[in-house]
Amino acid sequence: MSKELEIRQHNVLTNARYDYTELQLDLLFFMVSRLRKDQKTATYELPIKELTALTGKQYHLPYLRQATADMGSRMFEVEDKTGYRQMWMFQSVHYLLGQGIIEVKLSEAVLPFLFDLKDNFTSYTLAAALRLSSKYAKRIYQYCSQWKDMGETKRYDLQDFKKMLGLL
Repeated sequence: MSKELEIRQHNVLTNARYDYTELQLDLLFFMVSRLRKDQKTATYELPIKELTALTGKQYHLPYLRQATADMGSRMFEVEDKTGYRQMWMFQSVHYLLGQGIIEVKLSEAVLPFLFDLKDNFTSYTLAAALRLSSKYAKRIYQYCSQWKDMGETKRYDLQDFKKMLGLL
């Protein structure tokens, strides 16, 4: 896998309110990098050896299991003109023991925000996102990346920005 791999996600997910740890964000970024539009199933394999090669970090099964368990209970909250939508990333997670692979099945609710991107998406480099060392740095990188292709810098009200990062 190329270290310069650029990944894309819908701006709705970039701007959604959610609280993932650094490890959970690494898993999310890695999962998004594996998405293939022509794949017929919503199930994706995450080879942990590849993630280790990209990050230089060691991932131990108990921490991974706790991370995905917590991801299953944490929602993405998206606001639009009609109201709020609460959705969860995974429908299920399957650890293939002895293979170092996590198999994730994406929820139906999140699929449009991963594939139907058109012009409303955020792109960023997987290697850069994985190198960041805190959950806040990773989230801020996503917000900044959203505006890089538009040639402008978004200004946020400090209270709104703190709310976006889950600090309020």
